[in-house]
Amino acid sequence: MLGPMRALDTTSEADEAQASIQRRLGPEGRLKVAIEMSEIARRLARAGLRARHPELAQGALDARLIRDHYGFDIGRR
Repeated sequence: MLGPMRALDTTSEADEAQASIQRRLGPEGRLKVAIEMSEIARRLARAGLRARHPELAQGALDARLIRDHYGFDIGRR
């Protein structure tokens, strides 16, 4: 069985430090971090779209974000 994979640009020391942090966080902590990162990514996507298309009304911006993230078909519903 294969063990956990390490990024090619990460030293073994950095990899172990990250694993140690993840162990200390536990499942709930890791989930919280993942949710926070997802929220940050959504805010960045919205800000980037707003910067590129300041003319879009809020509803059009929301529809565009959904389309860009999930695909054209779901964005039209």
